[in-house]
Amino acid sequence: MSLSVDYNGVSVSFDESDVIETIEEIDCYDSEVVVEGYDADGNEYEAIASMSCGELVEIDEDSIIEHFVPEGSN
Repeated sequence: MSLSVDYNGVSVSFDESDVIETIEEIDCYDSEVVVEGYDADGNEYEAIASMSCGELVEIDEDSIIEHFVPEGSN
């Protein structure tokens, strides 16, 4: 299940398939993770999220950061 949140007026979608790190295993079902997300323009974001039974259940909106790629570095 993917989750969408509003970040500075932009809708950002996060999906459990984009988990890049597990921060803490809370129990056999629940964990806190770092997940990547994307907006409609393809910009990349990162946030801390809660997972339960393999699905994202909550995005910590205060943890969202946008990855900036400097011009000319592609």
